[in-house]
Amino acid sequence: MKKIKNLVITLEQDMFDLLKKLVLIQSGTHNKGGVDEMAQVLRDVLEDIPMQAEIIPMKECGDMVLARNTLALKQKSILLAGHMDTVFPKDTSFNFYREDEERAFGPGVMDMKGGLVVGVTALKVLSLLGVLDKIPITVFFNSEEEIGSPYSRKNIEELAAQSMEAYVLEGGGLGSEVVVGRKGKIGFDLLIAGRAGHAGCAGVDKPSAVLEAAHKIIALEGLNKPPDILVNAGLVQGGMGPNSIAEKASLGVDVRFVNPEDEELILEKIRSITEKCITPGTRAELVMKSSRPPMKTDSKIEEIYHKAFKAAESAGVPIGKEVRGGVSDANFIAALGIPVLDGMGPCGDLDHSDQEYIIKKSMGQRVELLAYCLFENRL
Repeated sequence: MKKIKNLVITLEQDMFDLLKKLVLIQSGTHNKGGVDEMAQVLRDVLEDIPMQAEIIPMKECGDMVLARNTLALKQKSILLAGHMDTVFPKDTSFNFYREDEERAFGPGVMDMKGGLVVGVTALKVLSLLGVLDKIPITVFFNSEEEIGSPYSRKNIEELAAQSMEAYVLEGGGLGSEVVVGRKGKIGFDLLIAGRAGHAGCAGVDKPSAVLEAAHKIIALEGLNKPPDILVNAGLVQGGMGPNSIAEKASLGVDVRFVNPEDEELILEKIRSITEKCITPGTRAELVMKSSRPPMKTDSKIEEIYHKAFKAAESAGVPIGKEVRGGVSDANFIAALGIPVLDGMGPCGDLDHSDQEYIIKKSMGQRVELLAYCLFENRL
């Protein structure tokens, strides 16, 4: 529809004004005040569209936003999901918004404040066309995706179960890709306890937590089976000084896997490594931090991608598809068997760094793509 393209053009300045406003709100996951401010701004934007929007107050993390139109209260709906938090701490020096002719830069501009703008703008386009009330739509924006969505996972899964399909507003790839698959993830810490002592008086059996940590790193890294299983002991801490036997050590470990059936097998091996201490006088404890099932590319996801591909053809905007090693809330949705397409936000790169950016022209393209995908459900 040419009307969609024309409306997107007229809304371009509004889009970038909102993007700047959101980016300049410091909303690192643990900055509850900043994330709460994001929730208030987006609640107001959704109410103006109009959608029936509410803030879900949270104590443990930032507040969340839930919005529906009237039709979504009566039947299964289309779920739009996104997150309002970023990886950047409150005291970050990456606290600005900047544009040039081609790109926009700022914390969360790709991951994923640009996607939030795409989502609400697509809904505004449909409202201006007079069709929003004919398409059942639910919107959920959470506040702690960057730490694994520990508090919102239940909300996401409950909303997904009430949905016929879902779109997740993470940033798109530089080649205009949307995401049709993601690896699963396990995140955990190993806490290792030894016995403190003077290094100069150590005997044959030295109860060093750091020594045991070294054995466990080798064992964990031995679980790697690229490309399907990737294990990385990426954070190592321990000891008090070079002349002291280490009483404590800890490992922060990240695991990625492709096949759902591998998750329990990997966990069994991790538990075995935890329990088996090679260094006399040491012991270890496994502390699970986060987990997400893989987003497997199946026939349902291929079908929703085909619909998006046809929508992109109708809109005259580019599209491709990719499988990513990183995770998102789409993993939870896909695991329930709900058709889901991820990476619907603007295209960019270098997220999680102070060079994060999006390609400006992709903002309007992604609004058109999402609006077309949603509009097709009215036909």
